[in-house]
Amino acid sequence: MHAEVWNEGAPEERPKVKPDGQNERKPAQRGTRPDSAATGGDELDRSRRFAFVMRALGRTPVSVFYQSTSLIYQWAENLPRGLEDTQVLGHTDSDFLPRLASDRLTTVKNRVLETAEPQRFELPVNLSGEVRWFDVWIDPDRSADGAVIGIFSTLIEITDQKRREVQLKSLLREVSHRSKNLLAIILSLASQTARSATSLPGFVTAFSGRLQAIARAQDLVTDRDWHGALLSDLVARQIALFRGDKALPVTLSGDDIVITPNAALYVGLAIHELAANAVKHGQLVSVKGHIDIEARLMTDTEGMRSLMLEWIESDGKDGTDLEPLTLAFLENVVPLAVEGTGRVMRNEGALRYSLRIDGAHLA
Repeated sequence: MHAEVWNEGAPEERPKVKPDGQNERKPAQRGTRPDSAATGGDELDRSRRFAFVMRALGRTPVSVFYQSTSLIYQWAENLPRGLEDTQVLGHTDSDFLPRLASDRLTTVKNRVLETAEPQRFELPVNLSGEVRWFDVWIDPDRSADGAVIGIFSTLIEITDQKRREVQLKSLLREVSHRSKNLLAIILSLASQTARSATSLPGFVTAFSGRLQAIARAQDLVTDRDWHGALLSDLVARQIALFRGDKALPVTLSGDDIVITPNAALYVGLAIHELAANAVKHGQLVSVKGHIDIEARLMTDTEGMRSLMLEWIESDGKDGTDLEPLTLAFLENVVPLAVEGTGRVMRNEGALRYSLRIDGAHLA
């Protein structure tokens, strides 16, 4: 693409830069600073610098244009992706840009022609079906007597920056939404734990454990950029809260999938309640006790998915009944949150909990 370099004055009156070899150069004296260094370089030096600047411009998302007072493009350098010289040179904005973008550009450029005041604004442009954003600078070109004789335009593409801004705003809204949900869950936990507690130390112990369960589930969700939590990680984190000098006899088998952030908080709470009961009353107090956790991904006749999660305590001594609040969590609160069902079954020497998680909560 051709570009011309002009000195001050109207385009037709400005002398062009002389070709290489037609400029006189004075040899620099040893030990003295060359005149070109003091004056910014001779014409040949400036020409070389200009050539390098043009090469550097091609590596950037910056485009430069010149238009006459009739807003016809006379030259352009480093056109934005998707535009060609033949579309731009000799044309106006309305010839190759969508109407909204060309109207705004024309309005601003006419203002610059009238007021001689530079303008800057951001402009979305639909090019080839893709909305792209540009930071636009419009500057007047003045003659020696100060009259405006043309328009210089500089376009810097900022599409990627705009997309990052949109993603950041979306993430901040998501964080705000989830933070409010998390605070509501914690408040509910505190209220229900307080109602079922028989003493202050009992409340502190029970509430602290449930709070840690929520925190661990939240850590997993955050580690996966709010996309959910892997079921095996969720179980391992919750069981680790009760680990003593030796590993707990817990085995996880079946389908290991990612569940959504909200489901992860409630499923983590369910695992915590079951593990806490097992340590306090059930199989984990027995030398022979063992817990199997099975996960099965199921699809119904209509193609809808769901996850069946089962907690099975076996081969130990009889466990006592679950505390009323724990039972309420397992059969009411958690199933409601995952749009599924929950059921606790107790037999001699065994406790079984089945939780069905709706497919909407599977990532």
